[in-house]
Amino acid sequence: MDEEETIKKDLLNELSILKEEYIKLINDFDVLENWGKPQLEAIYATRIGQYKLKVLEAQIRIKGIKLKMELIRTAINTNQKIDMNGIELTVAEKLAEAYEQVMQQAAHIEGAKNMLRHLESPEKSAELRKIFRQLAKDLHPDVNPHLTHEQQQIWHLVKEAYHHGDVEKLKALQLVYSHEIKSKQEKNNELTEEQIFLHIQTIKAAIKVLHDDIRTIKQSFPFTIENELKMEDWIKEQVQITETELVKLEAYERELLVELQQLLQ
Repeated sequence: MDEEETIKKDLLNELSILKEEYIKLINDFDVLENWGKPQLEAIYATRIGQYKLKVLEAQIRIKGIKLKMELIRTAINTNQKIDMNGIELTVAEKLAEAYEQVMQQAAHIEGAKNMLRHLESPEKSAELRKIFRQLAKDLHPDVNPHLTHEQQQIWHLVKEAYHHGDVEKLKALQLVYSHEIKSKQEKNNELTEEQIFLHIQTIKAAIKVLHDDIRTIKQSFPFTIENELKMEDWIKEQVQITETELVKLEAYERELLVELQQLLQ
């Protein structure tokens, strides 16, 4: 093997190592974004969020009562007839967006409960990610810029199976298209040293971006309370704090309702 071949072989080895690192990081980010984040959000929603929703509902009801009282006082101060139907309609219109938010949060909580009931086993998820990484190393367009049309189609099928959690389909794709994937590996050897070097620099830059993306997502909600969500005492404390707030709001709401009735007498 001459010096030029040795250099090319070393570059291809470096490229292969970088591809593996990049695919691992893509997988890590995907796990955080599409598995970790939804799961933590679901735990938060079902363990704490449902109590936060009751607080939000109480706050909206209080806002509605205050608005009614304001409209009634305006009518009294201007010697107008108190039109409760009109007032109710005005309040409903002004609070429509807030109640839409309540409905969305309630739907999110129900979706979270359903998600937690149908979590995949860790073993199945690990196998899914392992096969995906193997296929992605040779078919992901970020690390394989010279894919044929057929290889691009295979990659589309791989992504589809991965995001649907279909391990068996990924295995089938790996088996059925093994020749096409092997052909892709052989074509790497036809690249010039300059093409390989440029490819290496591109992947290095992409790896840096992925590291930054992973760091950013880990510093955002719900990952900022990931450890706390594993602590029953912390969860109970948050629920207790929220329930205490709700009790105070409901007491205030009752006071306002009494005041509202007095206005109407």
